[in-house]
Amino acid sequence: MVQRILVLDGSPAGESACGTAACVVQNNGHLRVLAIRQEAGKQAAEGVSLLAAEVLQQAGWSLAQGNAPELVAVVVGPGSFTGLRASCAAAAGYAVGVGCPVVGVTRAEALAPELDAALAAAGADLSGWLVVTAARRGRVFVEDPQGARAINIADWVAPQGKWLVAGEARSVLAFPSAVSCALTHPDVEQVAAAALQRLRGELPERCALPLYVDPPEAKLPANGLRAAPI
Repeated sequence: MVQRILVLDGSPAGESACGTAACVVQNNGHLRVLAIRQEAGKQAAEGVSLLAAEVLQQAGWSLAQGNAPELVAVVVGPGSFTGLRASCAAAAGYAVGVGCPVVGVTRAEALAPELDAALAAAGADLSGWLVVTAARRGRVFVEDPQGARAINIADWVAPQGKWLVAGEARSVLAFPSAVSCALTHPDVEQVAAAALQRLRGELPERCALPLYVDPPEAKLPANGLRAAPI
C-alpha cells in the first residue's frame, strides 16, 4: 500500500495563481498532511519544485534515508499554462529520480466525491455539476464528469436544467436555475485521494501531462520557417 505521497499543484490562474506542494501520508485508508507549503503568485506556481524541496525537507523524506515518496500526484488542469508545465515537469522529474509512479488528476476529478455527495443531498431535481475556473481573455474553463472546455463568457449559453455550480469563477456564468456550491479548488488530501483512485484503476487512465484546453497560441510565420543555416 502506498503510504507517502508528494502532491504538487501549480494550476490556479489569474488572481488565484499560486503554487502548492505537500507531503501526505496514507494510513489505513486515512490521509493526513505531514507538511505543506503554499505561496501566492505566478512566480510561486512556476517555482513549485522549490516548494516541493521545502516540504520534503520538513517531512524528512528522501531517497538517501529510504523513505522517499511512493507516489507523486500532480494537478494537470485546467488552469495556468505556465503553472501546469512547471508542476507537471517537476512531478515527472522527481518521480523518475526516486523511481515511483506519477499520477495526474484534474480539478474536477479531485472534487468529484464531494460534488457527487452534494448532488445526492440536493435531491433529484438537479441535472448534474459543473466546476467553473478562471481563464484569460474573457473566458472560463468549465469541467464536468465528461471533460473540460474553454468558454467565452460573452457566448455562454447555459445548459438546460438546474445545475450544481462550483469553482472560483462560478458567479461569472449566468444560469436560469442553479445551486451555488462553495467548493472552489481541491485541497491536497482530495488530490491525493483521486491519485490513489487512478493508481488502483478506479479512474480512467490519464497521463501526468498538462491538460491544455485551448489550442496552442504559437503560429508559424506567414512565409514559413527560415531556411536552415549553411
